[in-house]
Amino acid sequence: CQELQDVMEEKEQVDSLTREVLGNITHDLKTPLTAIKGYSQGILDGVVSDPDKFNKYITTIRNKSNDMSLLVDELSFFAKIYQKDIQYQWQDVEAVEYFTACVSDFSLDLEMKKISLVFRNEVNTKTKVRIDTEKMKRVVNNIIGNASKYIQRDIGLLLVRLKEDDKYVTVEIADNGIGIAKDELPKIFQRFYRSPDISAEKGVGIGLYLTREIISKQGGYVTVKSAKGHGTEFNLFLAK
Repeated sequence: CQELQDVMEEKEQVDSLTREVLGNITHDLKTPLTAIKGYSQGILDGVVSDPDKFNKYITTIRNKSNDMSLLVDELSFFAKIYQKDIQYQWQDVEAVEYFTACVSDFSLDLEMKKISLVFRNEVNTKTKVRIDTEKMKRVVNNIIGNASKYIQRDIGLLLVRLKEDDKYVTVEIADNGIGIAKDELPKIFQRFYRSPDISAEKGVGIGLYLTREIISKQGGYVTVKSAKGHGTEFNLFLAK
């Protein structure tokens, strides 16, 4: 009967998703784990005598551990969204104050990666948006994190600009990175999608999927403009 067929199709979709998730998790955890094991074994074997080299090993271990932590956190959040188990804590916050503080949290990391951060505000300081502050920070982290990862230039540049109209506060995040091919743009918000032109360093391809889900729950939407070799610009439209 049709009801049984629908159940079987749903089960197949769940099984397919599970296989996809497990495959991606295995791949993305294996890379940092291998690095952590290799560098820590080098330290234990005493092959690192030079202080600069020792610091490099320790820094790499820390960074790879952070990568794993972010991956596990992202997957946990995705599981909650997929199971419709997400609770939002809405707050009316002043947009300028919130996003100024939010962006400043990334300034040191970007500086270490030799990426110049430019922040411009065109929004009234009293303008408020109704958001879940924790989840919105996750959105900004996803986009800035992607930008910093794919700005493969000697002089990296990241622009964050706040704008507004009668309905929305817009957060523009633009970079001078490698850009996205035109035929890929419709796919980047799909869960688990990763560009074939970019070697996967972190994540399982769900960061932008989560970004779109969070923004839509807050009454807004997200757009992207990009061209291969000419950088990428995301615009987050947040309802006032």
